[in-house]
Amino acid sequence: MTSPIAFLTSRISPSMRRLVGYLPPYRWKIALAIFFMVAAGSASGLIATLLGKLTDLGFYEQDPWIIFAAPIGLIFISILHGGSMFMSNFLLGNVSQSVMATLRSQIYHKLIRWPTPTYQANNSGAIASKFVFEANVALSNATKSVIILVRDSFQVLSLTIVLLWHNWMLALVSLVIGPMVAYLLRYISNKMRTVMSTCQASFGTILGNVRETYDGHRLVKISNAYEFETNRFQKTNESLKNMMIEMTKVTSLGTPVTQFIFMVGVAIVLGFAMYQSHLGILTLGDFVTFLAALLLLMPPLKNLAGVNAGFVMMNLASESIFASIDEKEEDDTGTETLDICRGDLVFDHVSLRYPGTERDAVHDVTLHAKPGDVIAFVGLSGAGKSSIVQMIPRFWNPTKGKILLDGHDITSLTLESLRRHIAVVTQDVILFDGTIRDNIVYGTPEATDAEITHAIEAAALTDFIASLPQGLDTPVGEAGGRLSGGQKQRISIARALLKNAPILILDEATSALDSESEAKIKDALSRLMEGRTTFIVAHRLSTIENATTIVAMAEGKIQEMGTREALLAKPGLYAELVRLQAIHTNENQPKEAQ
Repeated sequence: MTSPIAFLTSRISPSMRRLVGYLPPYRWKIALAIFFMVAAGSASGLIATLLGKLTDLGFYEQDPWIIFAAPIGLIFISILHGGSMFMSNFLLGNVSQSVMATLRSQIYHKLIRWPTPTYQANNSGAIASKFVFEANVALSNATKSVIILVRDSFQVLSLTIVLLWHNWMLALVSLVIGPMVAYLLRYISNKMRTVMSTCQASFGTILGNVRETYDGHRLVKISNAYEFETNRFQKTNESLKNMMIEMTKVTSLGTPVTQFIFMVGVAIVLGFAMYQSHLGILTLGDFVTFLAALLLLMPPLKNLAGVNAGFVMMNLASESIFASIDEKEEDDTGTETLDICRGDLVFDHVSLRYPGTERDAVHDVTLHAKPGDVIAFVGLSGAGKSSIVQMIPRFWNPTKGKILLDGHDITSLTLESLRRHIAVVTQDVILFDGTIRDNIVYGTPEATDAEITHAIEAAALTDFIASLPQGLDTPVGEAGGRLSGGQKQRISIARALLKNAPILILDEATSALDSESEAKIKDALSRLMEGRTTFIVAHRLSTIENATTIVAMAEGKIQEMGTREALLAKPGLYAELVRLQAIHTNENQPKEAQ
């Protein structure tokens, strides 16, 4: 025979069953909460019964002790009801917050391990919505809905027993409202699912819109795009408003319609009760008990009419949350670890094609970088320079060919082992909302003060940090918003210097530096490159003077490679790039300097 729990879980959606799977660790709190919910629900039956008895004893029999017993009894039942409601709400709220924290942790665990294509496929606002809105909706509605479902169901059950016990004929008349309420619940459920699904998508769009505008506020200002951005936001905001109004209309419809149906039932019952009273079948006490029980039925029936909407929202939110939790993590099937890395790197006929594109971003690249080599990639935008270096730490995996590190296919190495030996500085500097020290030691928290000082000096940060009242403990703001582009770039370089990895990737690493700062760190970078395999993606050709090999690329293919002198000695792509940059530099210099 199927158990009640198995029967119930077989009737709910897979995501809801999965959400229920988080509850067993809190089974005793839930059991205690259910006990208090049952107590709170049953108290309503006691109130109705007590009112009827007090009416007969006080008005017909006129016992003197009832003057004191009546208020004491009502106060006691009120304390029982209120205390039980508090305990059930508190216990289930405690469980809800614990499960919510677990879900957020699981989403975050997956989020930071997603492969690059998954980041590109997801909107940041939609992801933020899962943390802020959907996780809260799923569990808050779960708590509220379960409390209503259990407590109010027992309240309805206890009051129904009171009705049947005191006058079964009147109780049967009262049951006419049941089928009408059931139909109403089904209608509201179907409408709520459709509307709520659209609302969740709109919340994600709005969060993404706000985040983009916040990050790009300078571009908005310089472009005078206030009206455009306002209209773009207003369009989404208006759509969300309309959806929320529709949702409010649907949910609000349940209460008045339920009340109307209920009051029709009360009117019919009242008329029938008066008829019985006229025949002498019904006493005043019985009538008060019955009427009190019937009126006390209204709030729980009203709550139960709306509980379905909560379950619909909870179901949609849990589906969205588990979709993120179930996203595939980046491929880390490697089993080998590389404790000591020399930095010997081989590209063996490597190609890379991004998903949804029709041509290779990198095509059939073969290259050997020996320990200590400095390989510089040059070419116009879109030539494939950054795509090549992004395959070294496996941000992207080759679609053809393989990359070998010290003779090991990098896919055979664990990601932790591979990335431990690689330091990266990109043109898009990433700083976290913390202090300068926090951002410099990010990834190497065990660094000593001497090592930090050395990295700061090498990245030409000494004077800047010395000028700050809080020094290294100065907050950088969200995304480093309190710092200039050059300052952020130098902190990023200091972080790479501190890691002291045998492989160094500089992807336009000096693009945000002025000429003076660039000159300051040139020597430091040269010292850092000694004995290390360095890959430079360069726009300024002046930054690759120390390169042992220059690789000139176009349309994802290597056009030529060799030393700087060898490439300048022939009319090739590199010589043309040098000529074009020299013309550009001369055009931007003052006439006196020329």
